Amino acid sequence: MSAAPGEVQRIGAAELRAFIQDAGELKKGTLLYDGGQLLNLARYENKLFCDAKGSGASPYKVTLVYSDAPAPGFKGRCTCPARAFNTAFCKHAAALLVAWARAPESFAVSDAAPPGAPGGETARKSVKKGAANAQAMMKSGVEQVSTLVRELGVAGVAAIGADRIEQMEKLAEGLRENRLRRLSARTLDLAALLRGQAAGAAAGGRQPAGGPQAAGGPRAGGARRGALPAVAYANLMADLLLTARKLEKHLAGEPLDDRHVEELVGKTWKASDRKPTGGLTLVEYAFSTRTTSDDFVIRESRFLDLESGRHFSEKQILPAFMAKRTEPKRSFAGEVLAGARATTYPGYPPLRLDFTDLGDKRPLDAGALEAVLARALPDVGAALAALQEHRKDVFAPDLVPVAVRTDTLFARGARLSAVDDKGEALHLPDDPALEERLAGSLRDARLRALLGDVGIDAALPTLWPLAAIVEGPLGLSLLPVVEQGAAVRSGPLEGSAWNAAAREAGASPAAIALGEVREELAEALATGLTGLSARVTDPLAERLRDLRLEKQAALLQGLPQKPEPADRLDDFIKLYQVLEMALVRLAGATHIDRGGEAIERVPTYESVAVARPDETLPPDEVARRRAAGAMSRYVAAVHHARYYASLPASELVESIFPIWADGTATPTIARTFAPLGAEAIAAAEKALTVKAGRVAKLTAVRVLQAVVQHGGPARAEAAAMLGKVAEHAKDAGLRALARDALDAIDLAQPAGPGGGAVRARRAARMERVQELAKTLGAAPTKEERGEALKALAELGDLAALPALRRAFYADAARGVREEAAYALAHLGDVEMVETFVRMLASRGEDEREAKIAAYALGYLGDVRGLSELLSAYAEGYKPGIVADAIRAFGPVALAPLVDLIEARPEIAKRAAALDALKKMDDTAVAGCLLERIEARRGDADLADKAQLYLKLADVHPHSRREVATAITAALAGVEGKEAQAAVKAAQRALGVVKRSK
Repeated sequence: MSAAPGEVQRIGAAELRAFIQDAGELKKGTLLYDGGQLLNLARYENKLFCDAKGSGASPYKVTLVYSDAPAPGFKGRCTCPARAFNTAFCKHAAALLVAWARAPESFAVSDAAPPGAPGGETARKSVKKGAANAQAMMKSGVEQVSTLVRELGVAGVAAIGADRIEQMEKLAEGLRENRLRRLSARTLDLAALLRGQAAGAAAGGRQPAGGPQAAGGPRAGGARRGALPAVAYANLMADLLLTARKLEKHLAGEPLDDRHVEELVGKTWKASDRKPTGGLTLVEYAFSTRTTSDDFVIRESRFLDLESGRHFSEKQILPAFMAKRTEPKRSFAGEVLAGARATTYPGYPPLRLDFTDLGDKRPLDAGALEAVLARALPDVGAALAALQEHRKDVFAPDLVPVAVRTDTLFARGARLSAVDDKGEALHLPDDPALEERLAGSLRDARLRALLGDVGIDAALPTLWPLAAIVEGPLGLSLLPVVEQGAAVRSGPLEGSAWNAAAREAGASPAAIALGEVREELAEALATGLTGLSARVTDPLAERLRDLRLEKQAALLQGLPQKPEPADRLDDFIKLYQVLEMALVRLAGATHIDRGGEAIERVPTYESVAVARPDETLPPDEVARRRAAGAMSRYVAAVHHARYYASLPASELVESIFPIWADGTATPTIARTFAPLGAEAIAAAEKALTVKAGRVAKLTAVRVLQAVVQHGGPARAEAAAMLGKVAEHAKDAGLRALARDALDAIDLAQPAGPGGGAVRARRAARMERVQELAKTLGAAPTKEERGEALKALAELGDLAALPALRRAFYADAARGVREEAAYALAHLGDVEMVETFVRMLASRGEDEREAKIAAYALGYLGDVRGLSELLSAYAEGYKPGIVADAIRAFGPVALAPLVDLIEARPEIAKRAAALDALKKMDDTAVAGCLLERIEARRGDADLADKAQLYLKLADVHPHSRREVATAITAALAGVEGKEAQAAVKAAQRALGVVKRSK
């Protein structure tokens, strides 16, 4: 319906999306309207007005202005904080338009705009009144938080219901709108923690699929699901109370340090408020995109300044509804910003900056990475000293950014530790995803430094790494180890799980004891300070005295003497925080005896060490334990290396398959074959020419490289074969690996003529890889990211693997993640095999992911994936896809496939089963079946198996004749119906006896 001049057009509910593009804001607006949050609906000329209830004392003033030129549309104005982002529709404006669409008759016709309405003629600015109102609303918000903490502290969490949690979430929203951002974030976190605990209790303690960490939230460790994570709860309560007390003093007139302003309440810092900073030489070591609990999208680059060693960040912070239509900030990965200038915000490291001049951009090269190493902290002790200094400020963030030189990762139990050259160690988080990404960075490379955030996880000094500097055959590289959007840290371990982890990781007895005291205090706070009696405090005070914390013990024993439980809260929180500072001091670095006999280096990952295994296990047992989660990839690599190193070279030459098709065996095979010269070249040629899985061919390239680097008469022939593979192989991953092998050979000869040309060529390719990687990481549409991914895959450069892995793990679009999986498989990324195996094993939960994994495992042809493919095959899962994947393995898959069919003869009735054999080499099929016939000669069950062998051999004329002849000979003179039937079937196959119609 068109509107008369000077009036507002009537619209229907179905037309709302035409005016409000953001579905999220429309949904929020609808909920506000349905909840009766709009008051004083009015219309004046071409404007709509209302008051919207908020968390503050005064409602928000909302205005919609209608215009029909150049096209019908509404423009929103509101006094809520979202007005600072110049959005056409905040949720209040959306609610007003919903009201107009649903109930236009409820709008009173006014003779003038309401007083104070934004955009109204009578609106007036009053700076003093606005400031006073803002301060009053802040004061009200602080008081509400203080009341909340006091109520929870006194009564505990047992009586918290869903309605109270909803009130907390609404309170958090109001706190954000009133610029109390730290209180808002912590209140939201507390509500989420309590909601998770309530949901777990309602579920009756059932574990979700995948275990307690499947949902990605705070770990419950050894506690049952539904039990409150007491330490996480106490940490939030302490933070809320201390922040509220600080803000109370500020609102009473005490000035805030600029760093605290930024951390506690936030501020729109003008350029004149910020500090000009010049002469920066910045290297970006991490780029991330994440969404906060209050629905803001943060895109962030993390930098290290090569001049000062300081850490900086550049952020783009937008409400989620605006992030969808705002060009994302760019990444500077692979570049050095030399001579950059910026203004820096007050705050804690990493200091946030706004660029005023990006300076002279140049590619990130070996010289810049050497400069990063020079600016990194020299050892773990320096990183711990930086943490202790940082945490002296109670309002400082939990984590402090560091770059620290470490050269070893020690795998002990479920956790890794980063070890410096003195043997001092920082723990890494217990995170399987992190282990996978580190493994991808450290294979065939040496660790030089880690960059990330250091803090305390329970009593363990912990480094959450974001990037690693590694040195491989082609020089230094800066590699990200956490994907975009990944949570930087998870919640602390609880209860018995924490105790076990701390002891296993080698934490000091004093740190463990103090951590246990803090945990018991946290549980007392969760129970409620009303029940805090001498019976609870006296034993804990005695333990504090054992740790020589006399003052803290006295403070604890004095708490039950206060008759009012509410009066105990401040001193309790003070004690809890003081004990945290003591814990930081006690939690020194763990010492690792790097050269001890109990430590063994991992051959595949030269920068990783493990506790020396007492025995050597065969590959099938290693695979079983890995699948059961009872062995880490690094311990498994040690077993693989020992096993293959124990085999004589002659056996390795004779048994190329399946040994060469195992990605974990590649380094050991290359070292073993390097001195064998002509034998090594013959074996490599066989692997390259036979129709086999791709991992066997990748191993062949590694063997040829090892022969060249070893030297001797066979060097020239091996180099020539590498050159042919690099130029003529149809396989992009094979070509890339061969090119890298030749480049590494040239670079290993500094005096040679090719080194400079290699570096120049690789720099040009790396620039292209970085350009595409940035687009893949930050482009706003899935189509753009998909094109970048396709270009990276076609480029065929192994330097693209980190970007492809990030896309696989973190891209928002499932289609992009799928294409990334295929690209990784095509480039021969054997580090992804176990991930793909887990995806296929979860086929009952996510069929599409399992199908992707089946394709990828077939592309790779690594024998570690064959067992799960065969299991899927036996189940009849996607028989065509799985059969093609098995066939792609070539002769590696033949014996296991026939084993499976022998165990499950009904599988031979499937067309897909026979099709898989039909597409394999006929000589190989015949040879496999002939070996089995010969091995069973004289066995009672040969007659039974013979019919099956004939059916399998029937896929090829050659194999049919060979197998039929062998069966006729093996069963000659054997009596019995089964034997006679088998001989007759063999004769029919040979044409001696006509087949029955």
